Amino acid sequence: MTTLPTSLPPRWRWPLRIALALSGWLALAATLALPDEGVPRLLIICVFLLLCPGFAATRWARPTPWHERGWPFVVETAFLAVVLSLCLGVLAVEPFYLSESFTTTRVIVTLAVMTSLLALLPPPGSRRPRPRPIAPDDAPPSPGARPASATDTPHEPGTTAPGKPPPRPRGPGPPSDGGIVAVVGAGPYGLATACHLQAARVRLRVFGETMESWRAHMPDGMLLQTVPAASAIAAPRQGYALADFRAARGLDGANDTRPVSLAEYIDYGRWFQEHLVPELEPRRVRRIRAAEDGFRLLLDSGEEPLAASVVLATGAVAYAYVPRVLRACAEEGLASHTSRHRDLRRFTGERVAVLGAGQSALEYATLLHEARARPTVVARTPAVIFDPPPPNGAGDRSRPPGPGSPLGSGHPLLGAVCRNGAAYRRLPAPLRMELLRAVPRPSGAWWLKERAAGRFPVLGGRTLVAAEPGYGVVRLRLLDEHGWPQDIVVDHVLAATGYRVDLRRLDLLDPDLRQSLRVFAGAPVLTSGFESSTPGLYFTGLAAAPSFGPLLRFVTGTGFAAHRLTAAVTAGKRR
Repeated sequence: MTTLPTSLPPRWRWPLRIALALSGWLALAATLALPDEGVPRLLIICVFLLLCPGFAATRWARPTPWHERGWPFVVETAFLAVVLSLCLGVLAVEPFYLSESFTTTRVIVTLAVMTSLLALLPPPGSRRPRPRPIAPDDAPPSPGARPASATDTPHEPGTTAPGKPPPRPRGPGPPSDGGIVAVVGAGPYGLATACHLQAARVRLRVFGETMESWRAHMPDGMLLQTVPAASAIAAPRQGYALADFRAARGLDGANDTRPVSLAEYIDYGRWFQEHLVPELEPRRVRRIRAAEDGFRLLLDSGEEPLAASVVLATGAVAYAYVPRVLRACAEEGLASHTSRHRDLRRFTGERVAVLGAGQSALEYATLLHEARARPTVVARTPAVIFDPPPPNGAGDRSRPPGPGSPLGSGHPLLGAVCRNGAAYRRLPAPLRMELLRAVPRPSGAWWLKERAAGRFPVLGGRTLVAAEPGYGVVRLRLLDEHGWPQDIVVDHVLAATGYRVDLRRLDLLDPDLRQSLRVFAGAPVLTSGFESSTPGLYFTGLAAAPSFGPLLRFVTGTGFAAHRLTAAVTAGKRR
């Protein structure tokens, strides 16, 4: 990402930083001093809101060699500044909006503080000499270029040890036109990738059980939180959306007022696979390791096929996150992640604490209540919230649902960051990770409110600080928002705490191959074509979300991912 301060003469950099730092306070002064209807007041505020926070944020981005000078550089930087300003503006507005305390002055003060800090503080790495101007994850290496060694760039825990060469010194993509591409995984992302590669006439083998994670790790009776119009698996040609499947079965079309059941969605995935990926091999890949001419895959049948490239679309189950405070309880079988349970009738009559405030926590608690268990939701947020219902009438397939959000209306920030995954990847890595953590905010689907509200206790504003197992029960020590302790005793703790990408937990990869990957905060660093630092190894789905944003957490991201990944693979085959 090109940054403005790196292209200016040194004598102009500090004045620009000071001007950016003062811009918010100038806008605040205009808000307080000038008439409300005045054009100067409106002009000053609009210029600040649309440009200044974003320009200050661009200082924290890594520079790349594209458009280093001239008008292309100016246009690119201005566009990026507007995008970043809009993102920061939504971040500043949403807390006040949710707490019903929104005022223009409060938003401008918040943005003024953020702009001043971004403009004046030194960005990470600014005091260290940079041995090379291009970060390896910003652009793929040129054909025939030597792969970056471990000494070229800083390393996070779990990356290649200094001096250890990459396993395969070759350019990105398959080494020849005759190379086989292996797609591992047959969920929405694996199926979408496979049919797009097939349409591009790429020789491939696809391994996995159709919709296996959905069948084995999601509860009976579950309904999708995403609206039907945003739940279609991307195909290279029309006729295979969820609405088409419903029409083929004589059901209603993409009506956003009727949520999609888990059973229906699994049937849709099978229908999609039978029509577009009939060559799927229902075999499990046990291990992937680097080989001389590509990658060697060990199948559960004992076969060890060779692939020039591998696309990992293995889903989220491997990254299920259980808080450290629950590890001792989990070892004794008294705590577990929600992905471990499909039939909740095993908890009938038991006291179950469900940790979380999002859709997973609220829906599992509802299903537990309906299975005659006794759930209690424990949430860090002061209260649980539910999405607003969709507009009356059937969903319009010609328009994205709500504001372009996979969850429909009520998630403007999610809609903003899902607009363009390529632009999201250009954001500074710390900002990407923070947005991924905070977006979307925890909430329940609109259709769940009637089934959940008032049906079971909800302890809001609680932080879990200790969990003590003993005599077949768990004692949870909670702290409320004022620091007062509270203890509850339950028979089981269900962690609806989501998923966190950590390649160290991906046992599918050979340890040497896993250690060779460049990572950030546990996630693989990917090129714009979803390729990792090991040429020919691609990641899609949740593992790519830290690079491309929350869009990759939802099925609606299959189109973006499949198109870019297919373009990268075919470009590699032409080299």
